[in-house]
Amino acid sequence: MASIDYGQPADDATQRTMGRVQPEVADLVGIFRRGWFIIFVGAVIGALCAAVMVSTIPPVYKANSRIAFDRSLIRYLQTNKVTNEPVIDDADTWGQIYVISSESILLSVVRSLGLANDPEFIGEKEPKSVTARVRGLIRNAAFALGFPEQSSEAQPGTSQADPEKIAFDHVVRNLSVSREDVPSVINVAFASRDPVKAATIANAIVDTYMNASIANKVKSTNVAGKVVQERVEELKRQAKDAERALLEYKMANNLIGSAKTTLTGEELTALQNHLTNARIAMAEARARMERAASSAEENALFTPDNELITRLRAQLLDLTTRLNDIEGRVGKDHLAAVKLRNRIDEVRDAIASEQKRISGSFSKEYELARARYDELSATIAKVMGEEGANSEVKGRMRELETAAETLRGLYNRMLQQLSEMHKFEVQPTIAPDARILKRAAPPMQTESAKKRLVILAGGSMLGLLLGAAFVLARNFPFGVFRTCQQVTSATGLPCAVLPSLSGSKDRAALEAGLYALEAPFSRYAQTLRSMWATISLAQRESGAKVVGVLSSVPGEGKTTVLTNLAAHFARHATIRVLMIDADFHRQSLTKRVAPEATEGLREALAAPNSLSKFVVRNDELKLDVLPCPGADRVPNAAELLGSPQMEQVIAAAREAYDLVLVEAPPMAVVVDYKMIARHCDAFVFVIEWGKTSQRVVLESLAEGAPLLDRLLCVVLNKADPSALRSIEHYKGDRYQNYYSDRKVA
Repeated sequence: MASIDYGQPADDATQRTMGRVQPEVADLVGIFRRGWFIIFVGAVIGALCAAVMVSTIPPVYKANSRIAFDRSLIRYLQTNKVTNEPVIDDADTWGQIYVISSESILLSVVRSLGLANDPEFIGEKEPKSVTARVRGLIRNAAFALGFPEQSSEAQPGTSQADPEKIAFDHVVRNLSVSREDVPSVINVAFASRDPVKAATIANAIVDTYMNASIANKVKSTNVAGKVVQERVEELKRQAKDAERALLEYKMANNLIGSAKTTLTGEELTALQNHLTNARIAMAEARARMERAASSAEENALFTPDNELITRLRAQLLDLTTRLNDIEGRVGKDHLAAVKLRNRIDEVRDAIASEQKRISGSFSKEYELARARYDELSATIAKVMGEEGANSEVKGRMRELETAAETLRGLYNRMLQQLSEMHKFEVQPTIAPDARILKRAAPPMQTESAKKRLVILAGGSMLGLLLGAAFVLARNFPFGVFRTCQQVTSATGLPCAVLPSLSGSKDRAALEAGLYALEAPFSRYAQTLRSMWATISLAQRESGAKVVGVLSSVPGEGKTTVLTNLAAHFARHATIRVLMIDADFHRQSLTKRVAPEATEGLREALAAPNSLSKFVVRNDELKLDVLPCPGADRVPNAAELLGSPQMEQVIAAAREAYDLVLVEAPPMAVVVDYKMIARHCDAFVFVIEWGKTSQRVVLESLAEGAPLLDRLLCVVLNKADPSALRSIEHYKGDRYQNYYSDRKVA
């Protein structure tokens, strides 16, 4: 037998309405278990869409060739002075990627392989997509229906593109040049519908690049050879002219030997070297002196190699750390802190003194270097004066000798380089910048085949997720009540569940209040018996006769619950039952049970002692009802329900009947329930399963907190039977199969 779940009651009404229940993992699992078929269908649809997408992808084969830039051979040739070719570094390989995909390389491949005549390269630029195919079907259907076909020829004034350019663009789109994990390795890949053609084009691109690299080197070498030849001839002429000028000058001035053997020249050269060294030493001493002066003002360390200052600064750092520690412990005025500060001042004074000393030594070094420089300058000036006074002829001779020797040395070097180039022309030693690590072979598997499983898996997963999202949105578990445990945890009240009915005949019987009578073994009837037992227990313990049926918002099914509960009491108990429609706004109970009534609660309020005159008997349900007929809403409904006349009507009903069930207006909409509540001994609160917001329910119960001690139970109405079966899965199939759909005639 279905029972009402009782939770742990709260200490007071306020505590029972404080909690808001969030869905548990079991709730989500139950939702997905109920919607497994939709999720499965979503996964199947996703897989089918992915399969259609895969079928539209044309087969494409990608062939790969790999080259590596080998620098060892070129460096060997450079070391042995066989060649002066530059070496391509790792950073330059990025540029070689663009060289491989350049127009000069690819156009050569297009011309050598005749790709401008290949339909794959000059036909459609891209394979037909699904959209293009759909448009083609639409055009064919339109043509079949008699619509004129649009011309696809080029418009006047436009020129057809060059086939070679079209083929070149196709090669660029399908070519992929990338650097591998190793910086010096480049991968050249080409994609084509023909695997052999893909491998052929990839190898052709690599071969063309290698040949172009060698051709560029040969061309550069030839140009360099011509330049060197011209330079050798020019240097030869200049060297002869310089030697002739020197010889003529010696003969004209009766000079014998070389000017380099004179004592004055050697002395001047040595003095000039010493002067240069003295100038450098003076500049260094001056820089140290200036740095010492500026560092002394800023109290900065400018002599990192000075061991004394290094030790003093380490000692200063240690003392400062100890001072901060002591001040943090005993304060700044402590004797130890004062001593440490004095010691710190002493160390700082010692550092300053050492820096001043070093600065003074730098000043002396600068003065000495300056004096040495001045002395050397004076000596050189004196020697040069002597040399200028009596050796102007020798100076001119030295100039001529120097020019002749310089030109002769340049000529010899260029002549040697030209000789090496002539040797290279006889035995070429040009080495390519790269070597082929792997030549492209016709691939056995298409690129799309590698992605098919990924696309199918992705489509199935996407469909699965969309199906799960649809199921979750359809059974949104957040913010609503779906289980008795949620209701009891949030309110502290016992709860019962009434399932919804699917058949039109069952729904009609349910609205008429006859379903529990026609299906006495159903779960709905068993739940009504549980509520009946709860109300009967309340009658015996507290003498409750008037029971109000409440809900938060309209449409939660409290009229249906009240009607079937009253019919169950009237049919299976020897008590007199009266239903009162106290909803002046909707009159749902009246429209369903006594639609022909013309008098009811309004008239009874005018004559409370004549209650029996306004009560209508429903022979089918075998119970009485006090209807509330009226076409218009009553603006002062709350005043009528709270009037003394209403109290007299309820008192008369108590005298005449054993149980009075009152339908009150929704709690969250109007305040009428507060006026009728004082006439009721107990309440039944109806919540629509999976629809009514938890927040609305808790706010309604919080507002009606004085009524909570009289609430007998909460009813979760219109529960989905399949959802209930999933939620109560833990109870087992024997529990679920116990209820029978057998009906009585």
